[in-house]
Amino acid sequence: MRRLQLTFVFGPFLFLASLAAQETGKETRSVIEITPQTAKPSVASIFPIDEANAFFLNKRGQVGVAKFSPGLSLIGWEYYSEIKWNALPSLAQGPNYSIILSSPDEVTQAFDTDKDVELDFFQSLIADWQGRETGSQITAGPVAGPHGRLLFATSPPSPVGGAEGEEQVVEKSRIVAWHPEAEELVTITESSLPIAAFAVDRRGLLAARLVMPEYKGGFFVSLTQLPSLNPEAPATIPEPMPFTLPSLVIPAELTKNQSPTGLAFFNESGEEKLAVVCPASKQVVEIVPTEVDGVWGGSILLRQVVEAPIETLVEMKAGELLAGGAEGFVPLNGVNEKFRITGIEIIPGGIELNLNDEVDRFQAVKPENYLVQAVSLKGGERDLSVVPTVVSDGRTVILKTGTLPDETVIRIICHRLPSASGEPLLSNAVFYTIHRKPKFEAEK
Repeated sequence: MRRLQLTFVFGPFLFLASLAAQETGKETRSVIEITPQTAKPSVASIFPIDEANAFFLNKRGQVGVAKFSPGLSLIGWEYYSEIKWNALPSLAQGPNYSIILSSPDEVTQAFDTDKDVELDFFQSLIADWQGRETGSQITAGPVAGPHGRLLFATSPPSPVGGAEGEEQVVEKSRIVAWHPEAEELVTITESSLPIAAFAVDRRGLLAARLVMPEYKGGFFVSLTQLPSLNPEAPATIPEPMPFTLPSLVIPAELTKNQSPTGLAFFNESGEEKLAVVCPASKQVVEIVPTEVDGVWGGSILLRQVVEAPIETLVEMKAGELLAGGAEGFVPLNGVNEKFRITGIEIIPGGIELNLNDEVDRFQAVKPENYLVQAVSLKGGERDLSVVPTVVSDGRTVILKTGTLPDETVIRIICHRLPSASGEPLLSNAVFYTIHRKPKFEAEK
């Protein structure tokens, strides 16, 4: 049996917690005993405590705590709650030993009042919001936001119909912010489509998974720069109100027609990226958001294929991702093991593909090995002629295509682009959404 010590440190809203092996001579508030288990917990959501420990939510709505060794191998886990909630797959931390969860009908806060590492007191934190009276429910969150705010999304079930001959009134979906010192919820962005999941990065960039089942070509992701709410005036309504529109479409051909679920920001080599998990296809899709003149686009590619379905993912520390699903925790290290395209950039007169290993230069310079299409966001598509070259390091391929049009999805299929050792690409398809092209020095 291994004894692990749970120590709480309080902040203005969120608290930080750390799990570490018990040390003699240190005052402790709570101790949890973790027995080695052969059973793996189902994992619906993960909230990192520090680089080696995390809270998690299982499929039955129970909260647990887990400890990991370097490399994110699971050491042990234990329940922090035996209560089963009708909980959405998201967790946040609150003050005084509390955990915050959402169901479709309320945001709930759970406390460990007697400090025995067991949640024993539950209260409704938020039970009313704009649109509640017409059927809007919580569909995503809670997510910890900036300045001690808690964010969650509400979405209507369907358009609200008027009398015959009258135009339908469509209730908007919203992401709202709650602050413990504010009397009202603040709507920080609105959407005409339901919001199924969302994440916020260090810059205040919001990524949301928007739902439109009628569209079979892919899955909508919006990118919205959130306003910087003044922490001295937590109830201030942003002006003008940001509107969350589809920024990118994850093509159905990339995910094998399977819908993505959870999404999380992470930092890799100093670049902020977005990971999107697709349980049914056992895939992790990578998006690199790019902003030009206040409009967000970016690249979409396949990052990793896993052995078992995963439904949630978090960044434990820079470069280390931890996922979870019905079969337990899954460390997502070793993404460089498979030969793959790791990045796409729009450059003057074409496209740059970056790879994690040297390409077969003989195949890489053949134009017939590439299909590059410009798919207009306004309808229609056309093939682009390609002149490929390989940079001296062998890990960069330049595709000269001429000037690329705005408001376009660039679709790149590499029919034959093996590594120098003959390994095929993890995925031969990559995509880039251009709303507005970057301005290059020569064009300024």
